[in-house]
Amino acid sequence: MSIFDYPRINFKGLISINVGTANNDDYSGEQFASGPYAGQPVRLADSASVQPMTYGMTDDAWVNWAITPLGVYNPPPANPCATTAKRFEGERPAPSAEFTVNDTIFPGEWNYYGDMGLDMIGVNVTGINDPNNVMPSSLKSQISVAQLSFLNRTGPNGRSTGMVIDINPEDPTNTQLYTDFLSLIAGDTALFMGKPSKAMTRWINFFKNGALTGPNGAAAMFQCVIPLSELTGQPILQGMPSNSPTAAKKPLAGIVCRFTVYRPLQKINVFKYKGQAYIDQMNALYAVQGTNSDFLEIQGTVAPWFEGDATSQTTGRYLEPQPFPWPIGWKGNTMGAPKMQMPPAILYYRTDDSIYKISPQISLDLSPVLPDLYMGNYDPMVTGNNPKFDLGAISLLIGDPANPQSPNNFTLGQINYMDVKANDANGWIFDFGWNAFINARVREGQPFFLYCTGPMGISQVIHVEKPLFLFSETSGVYAEQNTANPNATTTQFRDYGPGTVPISFIGYKNGEKLTNNGGYNYQLWYYDTTPNQAPGNAVKLQDNYNLGDPVSLPVSKKGNVLITCTTSDNPPPSCYAQFNPLTGSIINVRVLPNDEDYSQYYKDPGSPQPTGNDKLTWDVVYSKVLRNYYLLYPAMSQVVKLNDPNIWKDPVMARALMDRISLAQWANSVAMPRTRDLSDSRRKLLTAWCLKIINP
Repeated sequence: MSIFDYPRINFKGLISINVGTANNDDYSGEQFASGPYAGQPVRLADSASVQPMTYGMTDDAWVNWAITPLGVYNPPPANPCATTAKRFEGERPAPSAEFTVNDTIFPGEWNYYGDMGLDMIGVNVTGINDPNNVMPSSLKSQISVAQLSFLNRTGPNGRSTGMVIDINPEDPTNTQLYTDFLSLIAGDTALFMGKPSKAMTRWINFFKNGALTGPNGAAAMFQCVIPLSELTGQPILQGMPSNSPTAAKKPLAGIVCRFTVYRPLQKINVFKYKGQAYIDQMNALYAVQGTNSDFLEIQGTVAPWFEGDATSQTTGRYLEPQPFPWPIGWKGNTMGAPKMQMPPAILYYRTDDSIYKISPQISLDLSPVLPDLYMGNYDPMVTGNNPKFDLGAISLLIGDPANPQSPNNFTLGQINYMDVKANDANGWIFDFGWNAFINARVREGQPFFLYCTGPMGISQVIHVEKPLFLFSETSGVYAEQNTANPNATTTQFRDYGPGTVPISFIGYKNGEKLTNNGGYNYQLWYYDTTPNQAPGNAVKLQDNYNLGDPVSLPVSKKGNVLITCTTSDNPPPSCYAQFNPLTGSIINVRVLPNDEDYSQYYKDPGSPQPTGNDKLTWDVVYSKVLRNYYLLYPAMSQVVKLNDPNIWKDPVMARALMDRISLAQWANSVAMPRTRDLSDSRRKLLTAWCLKIINP
């Protein structure tokens, strides 16, 4: 079961996320306080149309506006069903009842020149769990001094190939991590180096830190795998078992990497620089087109990945988080919630088998779960100052969670979560002893649960095992708008490659993957989550859904939707503001716009890939496609100017552009645009321009 099997290689360090913020849409709840746009939302982009909101400004004036402090009005929210989970820097001021300036923002936000890059910094191996001594001692010695990274080669010329890309620029549940390489390097030796699967946000958690607010108090978990085909002949395979330690003896399929990122801080942040000092720092940064990356702690585990194991999610017995009172001393996010809730915990239970001689194992993954208490001076490069928040004594039990103090419950053990160093070495995976008594209780259907007691005001069960765990391996995808008819649907989506794939939900019951519906009846629902549109009401998509079946989605309308799968007796909240990303199953879909007819610009409009005619001028290409990226993602123009027609009239550059926007490059770091929001119709238009330049 992936990270629960051995050997486990545990790591910790920093990760830099150089996200570009002009498309974040975090200030659409704010309004212009004066001028011709007074009362309108401060929007930089029409996300559904993939176009900038220029307000009639020239490009130069717009860029200057994006990086200049702007006084705005912060009204009470007009739509109670809209999501409140914003990612803005720090807390927003309280809404104003009067139409006056009560906030100052940078429209382009805190990292306008970010290039969407990911880079690991000093991510060191903290411990190796290898109780069966599978690894040769020489390999173990190398691993113990190795660093994890996104580097494409060893040595000083190695380049990070990591990218962070949001499918929906506003909603925080859909961040994608792409990279050409995930590498574990010791000196000049790559112990493994290969292209992993795409990692998607799991369990976005705004209650991760008891001392940081806004997105700085948030965290998320990710998981990816490197298939065996990428690892042929590499040293890591000498330390991996050829088969799983189960009766099925599933063959090794690769390696899995599960990690949590948390404590995001920028070098210029509103905690270290307050009021005018923050504005002065940002003005100085933008004067030199500097970046203000997020630096987060990253902690995780690498382990064997066996055939049939899940790709994007740690699986096992699902312990669902229960709301509990805000602990004494909590100064982090509350998001207006009456109680606190942590992410789910996953427990792996493998019984003893006298026939196959399987080693019994009970393990609990708490990597993304337990909250922190930041105690630093807001310098993001300094670590070791983010201990765990003391919730009290937490124990793992099996029995009756409704009566946690019953003498009939069996306590497996207390979780020593305050020892950060020791738990970093173990990957925050807690192993417990097994006995036949526990096995009997499991067979009786008694659940595992976490019970918290102590002086922090929490004396209750905080996690309870639920039989059913639903999720999607394709939880973030793109679709193409089909305007042929108002009832157009599709079952094909772009995930992590040039081709399209179906999307579906799968389920696990008591830790075992379901090959049927497991006795449940399922429904599919979706919410419109298009930024600045009208997100809110849950809409039923399908009754009697069968797990594993392709999902069919209406695509006549461009924009964003979030699809969720529930049992029919437990429908999702009617308002998206109440949807819980910690417990709800998720597929985020962005439907890219194809609602403009570009046939007038083609020599042969009927050709699958036409060449541009005389009407396809530079002004057309720029206004229809490139202006969006020039204004919203200026880091691209720091490499090659997207608004310079002389550059793109060169056949050599046209060939390069045509290659970078091709679907063949979709999953690679060289792909343009990095945001992956170029629709089929606009890709055809841009390619037609390139062909016109190459073959005049």
